[in-house]
Amino acid sequence: MTAGITCDTSVLVPALISWHREHEAARHAIAGGVDVVPAHVVIESYSVLTRLPAPHRISPEDAANVLSRLAVRAVGVPDSTYRALVTELGRSRLTGGAAYDALVAVTARHHRLRLLTRDRRARGTYDSVGVEYTML
Repeated sequence: MTAGITCDTSVLVPALISWHREHEAARHAIAGGVDVVPAHVVIESYSVLTRLPAPHRISPEDAANVLSRLAVRAVGVPDSTYRALVTELGRSRLTGGAAYDALVAVTARHHRLRLLTRDRRARGTYDSVGVEYTML
């Protein structure tokens, strides 16, 4: 059972950039009660915002400013959870970027948060980890 909601990068980034075709839906979803995000999502969002194709790329200073002004708390997981995750990644044969999706999912699960996502590719990973999520 979840105690709140959070989001992954596929929701946070569109919520922050007005030109994105999913901006309004993502912004509305976040306004519905996202006040905690996995710390990895904050860093990944910075990475995405600063590597977008021109002319949409945001300067490092602007990306840092936008993310630092978010009214959300970034949360992580204990060291033992990382160790268990690495073991589970190997057992589940999850590779590449799915490892980061799993970290986001494990963080949400650890904090009893339902994960909002637009990332259909991550469904298998989220299912494997056992996090409650809503596909937008």
